Amino acid sequence: MSLIIEKKKLFNPFLNRGKKFLIIFLFLINIHPIISAPIRSNNSEIKSVVLGHLYPIMRHNPKILEILFEKIKILDPDFIFILGDSKLYNKNIINKWRKYFGNKVFFAPGNHEIVNGNLDQFIDNVGYKNTVVETPIVRFLVGNSNAHYSELVSFIEESNNNRIKKPNILLIHHRIWDDTLTSPRPYLHDKSFYLKDIFPTLEKYVSTIFAGNSKHQFFADIGKGISGKQNMNLIYWADRIGNINAYSVGIGQGRPKLGFVEVLSNKENEAIVIPHHIQTEFKDPLPINKLVLHPGSVSPAKIRSNKIAGNIESNYLDLKYKFKTSRFYRHYKKLRKNRKYFLYLFFFLIGAFFSLMTKRIIR
Repeated sequence: MSLIIEKKKLFNPFLNRGKKFLIIFLFLINIHPIISAPIRSNNSEIKSVVLGHLYPIMRHNPKILEILFEKIKILDPDFIFILGDSKLYNKNIINKWRKYFGNKVFFAPGNHEIVNGNLDQFIDNVGYKNTVVETPIVRFLVGNSNAHYSELVSFIEESNNNRIKKPNILLIHHRIWDDTLTSPRPYLHDKSFYLKDIFPTLEKYVSTIFAGNSKHQFFADIGKGISGKQNMNLIYWADRIGNINAYSVGIGQGRPKLGFVEVLSNKENEAIVIPHHIQTEFKDPLPINKLVLHPGSVSPAKIRSNKIAGNIESNYLDLKYKFKTSRFYRHYKKLRKNRKYFLYLFFFLIGAFFSLMTKRIIR
């Protein structure tokens, strides 16, 4: 019995060391980027497909992924990057992408992938939080923009330490260059830092950014957006920050168009962006009755062939257009919007007037 106890005492230090080593190893796996081997590394051009914020159209049309897969298959990309808010917390969704495209597909987490304040489910499904895809031409950095900015900075810097210098394309969920919408701390709805916090690192290492967040902050699909004006034809837009090209490629509702971009990378240009879309509703040109018209919009009219009548109608339309584009029209719109309150006031004054007149007559 004493011999067994002695053996346990001798073995325990090794066991504890093993546990410590395992904890450190797991920690390093979670923090340090995974370097993925390039596909078709002999190619002089790399073709990628980049898209994001797919969950609204997936919810509206459960079969949309199959249609999207077929569209992407025709393009035959080397890589596919899904930039968050695409039900990536769901293992079945990850498996669908990987079953169809194999190791071509890479995922970046969005705010919808946050479950119970963390990305544990996403990491379990995908196998990483950040990852690097090396190619002979460019380096793709697939990052986590939900995190504190210091984590993103470390990821970018570590991905370039002691490696061949080449253009870096950063693929994340949030528009990290846009400071108009932020959250107070990491792992909420929006990024939790300002551009100035991360700009020195971006300026040093990154030449192009793709963000997969919804376009609805600025542009709406069907109906009015949260804060944006309607543009149902928008597939992506580009911003410039210093020498960095920043592309927003996430869809809104995906109705009537599910948009994504094809990106060609070669030695001359690290990112040539080509828009694509799937028509999910209507046909082009889009129906006028589905558009949210500009307040200054006047319906085009067919001018009658009769010269006098045509001139009168033309002059009337000119006056109408000038009025709708003038500053007085804004006041007119406000009056119309609040006309019920003016009516209340009007009837109140009429009532007060008759009440006063009645009292005078009685006297």
